[in-house]
Amino acid sequence: MSSVSFETRIPIDDKYRHWSPQSQTYASTDILIQYLAAGWKVENPAIVETYLCAGVRRSDIYHFNLKREDESLEMPVLASPMINRLIEKYGLTVLRVNTDRADEH
Repeated sequence: MSSVSFETRIPIDDKYRHWSPQSQTYASTDILIQYLAAGWKVENPAIVETYLCAGVRRSDIYHFNLKREDESLEMPVLASPMINRLIEKYGLTVLRVNTDRADEH
């Protein structure tokens, strides 16, 4: 089986997807990828917060710090398999916060 590069698994098109932290709590994975394609760089580490819904369902939110020239931005993104591949591709360290709450069941 041949390996497929990270970029070939990402649907890249010319559609601009807007995201603003003032109007949307989380960005989608494709928004993060759009920023990276536009020249933003992701910095180490990635922070992950875990939330339990009704005490049984877990949701992970990744916080990425992005920089471009003299601009910086924190972008929270819901966990997904694509986020896992992005973390691997960029060799990011993942720091878990609020792990005590995540372990409660």
